[in-house]
Amino acid sequence: MSNYFYFNYSKDHPEELLDPYYAKSMVVIPNDSSQHNQLTTNNERLIELITAYGVLKSYGKTHDDNDIKKIVDEVIYIMDNTANINFSAFSQFFMVYNSNYSIYKSLSKDDKRRLIAEMIDKYYKERHGMYLSHGYSNSILQVMCDNYSHKRNSKSGIEKVLDMLAPYKMHHLSGLMFSDSDDSYYFLPDKGDATMFEDFLRKYRIKMESRQFEQNKRPDIVFKKGNQFYIMELKTMKEGGGGQNKQVVEFALFIRFSEQNPNIHYITFLDGNYSNILFRDNSPKVTSQRNDILKALRENPSNYFVNTKGLQRFFDDKLK
Repeated sequence: MSNYFYFNYSKDHPEELLDPYYAKSMVVIPNDSSQHNQLTTNNERLIELITAYGVLKSYGKTHDDNDIKKIVDEVIYIMDNTANINFSAFSQFFMVYNSNYSIYKSLSKDDKRRLIAEMIDKYYKERHGMYLSHGYSNSILQVMCDNYSHKRNSKSGIEKVLDMLAPYKMHHLSGLMFSDSDDSYYFLPDKGDATMFEDFLRKYRIKMESRQFEQNKRPDIVFKKGNQFYIMELKTMKEGGGGQNKQVVEFALFIRFSEQNPNIHYITFLDGNYSNILFRDNSPKVTSQRNDILKALRENPSNYFVNTKGLQRFFDDKLK
């Protein structure tokens, strides 16, 4: 099959709008509001303490007053000893003033006291009454947990590729130096196999000219079947614009060069919803991006550009 076949197959089999592979479910509150855990109990206590702070301030108390100090210390205790308290409305408010929970955790005890005293004061004036009026709810803890799901450690794009490779009985080529001992394996140049990759380039006299433009950037995975070597770059993109445009240039660049050895192939795997836009959008910018990729494929018939379904079809054809 030609590289155009896999490009068109990818176009005809778009990415799912929701990719279950990357689902990262984490529940931090009970399913029933009548039940409580440490997080919900301490979040409610946090709200009570802020209310008490406001009452004391209305009676003329200051930060030097012992009752205010006790509130500050209890808030610090809750912040320091409650898992996922960073999802609370109070913790999230830190970002309004260009701070965050991680910065708070890094402070000394005295600095924490100063920061918390100031943040309680600002939060009480700017948010607490508003939230009381609308009704505080522990559901915000789960909402914020879901919002941060993309930042938690979970399956990555390269792990997705490895899972897709698993049925083809490829093994990870281990060791510090490259070996050509069998005909079915992979290694990860950007995940610990850098020395092996450099040895691989020398052994097969691979120029990999794209590295001249990418500060010697290493590809994500190299795999071999029979006498064919495949060097793959993975890009995960959900939408275009901003810094994403730089990635588009990079994955077009990656397949713009080829080797004299016809058994060496470059593959760009574009994972994510942006591939649907790239294949079908007719705006001038996207059309130009698509034409750059098609030109690279035309001039380098050993190279490939695929989305998830295209990569799966490629594996089925090339690796069985």
